[in-house]
Amino acid sequence: MATQNVSESLPALRTSPKAIFFTDFDGTITLQDSNDFMTDKVGFGREQRIRGNKDTLSGARTFRDTFREMMDSIDLPFDQCVQLLLDNVQLDPKFQEFYTWCRANNVPVVVLSGGMKPIIKALLGHLVGEKEVQDMQIVSNDVKPKPGKQINDVGGWDIEYHDDR
Repeated sequence: MATQNVSESLPALRTSPKAIFFTDFDGTITLQDSNDFMTDKVGFGREQRIRGNKDTLSGARTFRDTFREMMDSIDLPFDQCVQLLLDNVQLDPKFQEFYTWCRANNVPVVVLSGGMKPIIKALLGHLVGEKEVQDMQIVSNDVKPKPGKQINDVGGWDIEYHDDR
């Protein structure tokens, strides 16, 4: 693999680090889970979300099915979802110190998440700083407009699973 291709496909290796830190996002870097927060506040609510989580854990339903159902219950335009999260989700109080140490010691942080990249990027930029996280690699799902809609229309966005691209 050529050096340029490594930098593009594996940006955490760009600086030849001796270690790479892999982490989840929701409830790990942040105190709240962004998807649960949206579902509870502007989707079908906590009770139905918990029922779906239990169905997934028991094997009665797949994660994709219950997660898509959660996201489909949210008809708020995507930009308003992001703003709701920016206004309510908090950073883990120790993450900033940890991330500063990682940057100073050439330890890339790679976020591996079942959440959505635009939300993760927006929250990280808001909570940690745009410049500070510009090189952070995020491997997660994405969002796309629903057929015939714009992403910022009411009911206009849909999850696009990372593995389906």
